[in-house]
Amino acid sequence: MKRSLISNFSAKKNRLKRRSQHIFRDMLKAFALVCLISVSVTSMIYGYHFMICSPYFKIKETIVRGCKELTEKEILALASVQPEQSIFGINANAVERRIAQNPWVKDVYVGRELPDRLVIEVVERTAVALINRNDGFHLMDFDGVLFKKLEHGDNADLPVLSGCYTEGNTESALFKKSLELLRYLSSSKEFLTTKNVSEIHGNEVFGLSLFTSGGLCLRLGFNSYENKLMRLVPVMEDLERRNLNLGFLLIDLNDPTKITVQKKNVFDSPATTGTKKAYRI
Repeated sequence: MKRSLISNFSAKKNRLKRRSQHIFRDMLKAFALVCLISVSVTSMIYGYHFMICSPYFKIKETIVRGCKELTEKEILALASVQPEQSIFGINANAVERRIAQNPWVKDVYVGRELPDRLVIEVVERTAVALINRNDGFHLMDFDGVLFKKLEHGDNADLPVLSGCYTEGNTESALFKKSLELLRYLSSSKEFLTTKNVSEIHGNEVFGLSLFTSGGLCLRLGFNSYENKLMRLVPVMEDLERRNLNLGFLLIDLNDPTKITVQKKNVFDSPATTGTKKAYRI
């Protein structure tokens, strides 16, 4: 009995000893982990302080790319980057937001080229047409976005888009067709481009009609604009040989296999009938 009590006591003593050793090892591991974290944090703080304060990383050059309508000076003023600021102290997102406030800016990216160069890349909007609203004409881009009211100094030599746009609605089929036509005209190398088109008028029944700066009216309908305008080339060559005043002509291209040319009185609407000539192509 006495021997049994001594054995139990020894077993408990050994378990307690082993448990104490485990606790001690766990405490050492926790202490080592705390020391490691403290050293890491201290190193990071010191490293960050070094990068922020070191003259090696101070901005010595800011490069602006992608400017057409805007100037480099205007972009730098919007960016508001302080001279001799550390390149790591720049809040790139804040700089991008400030630059994006300009209506000409479609997208902007601010990047770092170590050790001392800041790069600002700007994607500008391209104005392709004018739309008249209650408060005046507005510039529109290829996405159909009215991004800026026309002001002094802006390029006003753009086609006016009429009859296609209703306030706040850019999802109509006719409006999308007008954008399709504008995209074609902007890349066209034929005699018709956005530079010599004065107006594109939309009508839910007759489709799109195009007016040149010389007064020529072209009825294009709803589709196949590239094909129709390509078939117009020999007709224009024939009209020039005849020395006709194009400003008094209406050309119907709805059926590109039978192009109709008719004279119109300068005071009449484009629908006025007159002398007609049909070209079968």
